Amino acid sequence: MAQRAHSNWKGSLNSWRKIVLNAKWRHFPDVRQTLKSADQVGDCVVFNIAHNEARLISFIKYENQTVTVLGILTHKEYDKGGWKSACNC
Repeated sequence: MAQRAHSNWKGSLNSWRKIVLNAKWRHFPDVRQTLKSADQVGDCVVFNIAHNEARLISFIKYENQTVTVLGILTHKEYDKGGWKSACNC
C-alpha cells in the first residue's frame, strides 16, 4: 500500500480518511465544499494528498455513501495517465 511505501503521507491519508468517513456527500459540489482541492475527472474524484505531493484517485457512489480508492499516486505516476481508463476519461 502507498501508505507504507510513502510514510510521509500517513498523516494526510489518515486525515482524509476521517473526513471521508464522516462525510454525507450527495453529489460532487458537496465534496468540493468539504475538500476544495478535489477535482472531478471522468467518473472519478481526485484528491490532493500531503500538501499536493500525491494524488488519491477515487470513485464515489453517492447514493450508497461509499468511496472506493482506486490508487494513491505520486505526481510522476499520475502524469503518466494509466489511471484514466478506470475513470472513463
